[in-house]
Amino acid sequence: MNNIVSPSITSGNYPWQTTISKLKSFNGIGLHSGNLIKVTLKPAKENTGIIFIRTDIEKKIKERSIKALYSNVSDTSLCTTIENKYGIKVSTIEHLMAAFNGTGIDNIIVELNGPEVPIMDGSSLPLIEIIEDCGIKSLKVKRKILKILKKIEVSEDNKYCSFVPSKEQKFSVEIDFDNKAVGKQSASTSLANYNFKNFASNARTFGFMKDVEYMRSQGLGLGGSIDNCIIVDNNEIINPEGLRHENEFSRHKLLDAVGDIYTSGYRIQGSYQGLRCGHYINNLLLHELFKSNENYEIVEYSDKPYQNFNRGIDSNYLAS
Repeated sequence: MNNIVSPSITSGNYPWQTTISKLKSFNGIGLHSGNLIKVTLKPAKENTGIIFIRTDIEKKIKERSIKALYSNVSDTSLCTTIENKYGIKVSTIEHLMAAFNGTGIDNIIVELNGPEVPIMDGSSLPLIEIIEDCGIKSLKVKRKILKILKKIEVSEDNKYCSFVPSKEQKFSVEIDFDNKAVGKQSASTSLANYNFKNFASNARTFGFMKDVEYMRSQGLGLGGSIDNCIIVDNNEIINPEGLRHENEFSRHKLLDAVGDIYTSGYRIQGSYQGLRCGHYINNLLLHELFKSNENYEIVEYSDKPYQNFNRGIDSNYLAS
């Protein structure tokens, strides 16, 4: 049986757990430190989940390992940061987590020799291309998915996000900035059929010049540039190439949500909606979700649609 599967299949309702088929290393600049960071993606066995391991720290492996779970998120001020009980942190995980969610990776080890995931070009596309180069391997254990049973919502100030029951994993966001270059815009997509890559994966992070200048004065954002970030100065975009999409700002907020929500530890059968959403309120939504087991159910995908094929056939099957 050929266990190498296309992400166009694993990104949907594929019943088997997955990992990458081979090890792959890459380098990139940390957005905040400005330092060159080496990342190595390693295959992982079933039920491992997504684990980040700092290789620049001389401690026992369990003391420098952090599982990518909402309960380990310790800071959401500028990005999503996870931290273990020993105080070891990894920041800016959201773009890589979005790439894992968008391609359907369930289990993987991420080794890195620094405190943050490289920013790459400010989007998830280079990370998805690395995963594609690795190949996706089907494992012999069923996927467990989190099925939303009722509407869950959180709000704070003018920010809002929610889950509602749905037959698919869908993300919708709306943003509203008092800036003519950004303004009010929305984006929406299902993660099935590799839609994430085609719709949102190349949408870049963005920032306002006044905020960039302040961050640099605080020793942050040292790796940021027009090569990896859309910069808005007053009401103008200063990147000479302009935007990749007319609504690139909202598509990037959707990308962030796809990554943040994957810290649930599961692929989710349900629809996410965010209004002026960000890392903090995305994490708040997951905490609200897990407050009661009446909010969700953990189920296995059926493999009935796959019984006459190898593990490489797409299906529209959804958990009932």
